[in-house]
Amino acid sequence: MSLLEPSADSVRPSPERTVRSVLESAIEQATPADMRAAFAWMTEGRLADELLADWRGLGEEVKTELERCQGAIRTLKDATVPQDTVRYGRCAAEVILEADLRRLRSLTDEAVHRCEQVRDEVITDLGRLIRERRTEFPSAKAAPLGELLEELKRARAGYAAFLASYQEELQQLSAQEEQRQEYLRSSESTSLDEILNLSDRQFELLVASLLERDGYQVERTHGGAGDRGADVIATGGNGERIVVQCKLRRSPSAKIGSPDVQRFNGTARPDHRATHPLMVTNARFTLEAEAAAARYDIALVDRAALRAWATFGRPLDLN
Repeated sequence: MSLLEPSADSVRPSPERTVRSVLESAIEQATPADMRAAFAWMTEGRLADELLADWRGLGEEVKTELERCQGAIRTLKDATVPQDTVRYGRCAAEVILEADLRRLRSLTDEAVHRCEQVRDEVITDLGRLIRERRTEFPSAKAAPLGELLEELKRARAGYAAFLASYQEELQQLSAQEEQRQEYLRSSESTSLDEILNLSDRQFELLVASLLERDGYQVERTHGGAGDRGADVIATGGNGERIVVQCKLRRSPSAKIGSPDVQRFNGTARPDHRATHPLMVTNARFTLEAEAAAARYDIALVDRAALRAWATFGRPLDLN
């Protein structure tokens, strides 16, 4: 570029060319140490900028995933939204992921702040050296930049690891859902509405058949006079002796109270040698009943658990 005087016959050098000439002259006078120091400062400043961009990029990725995760949790907890049978498992997976993402988001925010500090310090130090006309290698910021680079590698590896774990959990839950839907379509599935129309004897026979389906040997299929609270008795290959009391209720809103649990506790082990006392109902248990069952080590199968067991074919978990 040049500035052309309208009345002149010659071209005057432009300001840019003048500055370039000064720079070229300075480069010619620079020593190898000056050149290495200048390159080192440029490289350090570039590394600080790149690290800042990388940490910000990771932070945006985490923010987007965290927002998706929180939206999924709200949907899974919304009782008005139709859900699959592994809803609670998926919600648990999202909650675990959310906690990991929150920790990583906090880490990225802190790292971005540190990167900005280091970058600003590089600029400040270089300006000071220019004013003082000194040549000095930028060694002071090598340690924090190195730490931030290593932390970035660990953060990315951790992010990839817990996302992979989350995806694996979702795949397992998806497989469970597919199995449950297949069972639901089979003739073995029994809905809660169908259970509501059973007689007490039929309900006990259903529970016995479910235990048999799960691989237990059924010794008693139903209760009767003098059963002393044991409607169904089954044994397992690992020495389990499951003693079941069945509580069929005609109202889904009915609740089984703590007196029922206490009475069953009085006979399940002393009279029937139960290793695993179990109470099954198509209704619900009160909080007091749940507390008593926990105190006496009695397993409870309420309406929700019965649906998973009888309707969707999920094996009974006695642990």
